[in-house]
Amino acid sequence: MLKAAKDVAARQASMRFSSADASTLHGIFAVNKPPGISCAGLLDYFKRNITKGSSSMSFSEHFDREQALRTKVDNHKKKARRRFVPSNIRVGHGGTLDVEAAGVLVFGINNGCKQLGEYLVGGKSYLATGLLGVATESYDAEGNVTLLADTASVAGSKIQDAIPRFIGDIMQRPPIYSAIKLDGKRLYEYARGGENIPTEIKPRSVTVSDVKLLYYENQETGEKIGRQVMLPTDYADYYATGRYEWQKLAGAPVVGQPLLPFANQPTAPKFQLLINSGGGVYAKPWVPQPRWVHCD
Repeated sequence: MLKAAKDVAARQASMRFSSADASTLHGIFAVNKPPGISCAGLLDYFKRNITKGSSSMSFSEHFDREQALRTKVDNHKKKARRRFVPSNIRVGHGGTLDVEAAGVLVFGINNGCKQLGEYLVGGKSYLATGLLGVATESYDAEGNVTLLADTASVAGSKIQDAIPRFIGDIMQRPPIYSAIKLDGKRLYEYARGGENIPTEIKPRSVTVSDVKLLYYENQETGEKIGRQVMLPTDYADYYATGRYEWQKLAGAPVVGQPLLPFANQPTAPKFQLLINSGGGVYAKPWVPQPRWVHCD
């Protein structure tokens, strides 16, 4: 397990409450979720440890357990099952971040859970990095490759020209790898289990207030626009090493095969977007000629 990921996770979860304080605590607070753990896994840590004070499990240890659970789930294509621990503390979270995403997650404790809905109606900001020349079934680096294309003729101006069509009130079809329920089951459960969805996924109305192209670079053509926003060192290390480390000897991406070994191919054209939107927005690829893109 990456030391950087464990360290950042441990720092973000360093707050402890005594049993007396936690049992009477009501309210909302924000947690900076690190990459590599699901929202449910993060919530599970608080459920198990928020009343234990100094005897609580370190977040680093919990993070490792979640990683092991995730590996087991991926290998057996089954839903995560955590050991139930009784608790008189109600803890919930508003909204959902992908396992590999880092960002602010709003938590509610006891009566605060009833207020979570009030925090889902405001605007949100996302920083996304995209890789040109490839698309995946999951719209991110974890999925299998579905499309490949030559990027020699791609220019930053083409990205700029495409952005306006994604701004405003638009209809968007959620991807199969999403947490939306269909017939009582999460869409990603159908995808991970290799099952066919029972009915068509219907488009939904979403609002995107602004999209800015912050950075674009194509080493093949020598074009470079803007300046890349650098992530905190721990996060940057997480997204560049381990499962994301570029496998130079693996050759090139192949349709039907995982993209992860090539997610950090150093010469691949890449770009960075800052997206301001409402809830329910997914990083869905646009497919012009040539085709692109996946987003982290």
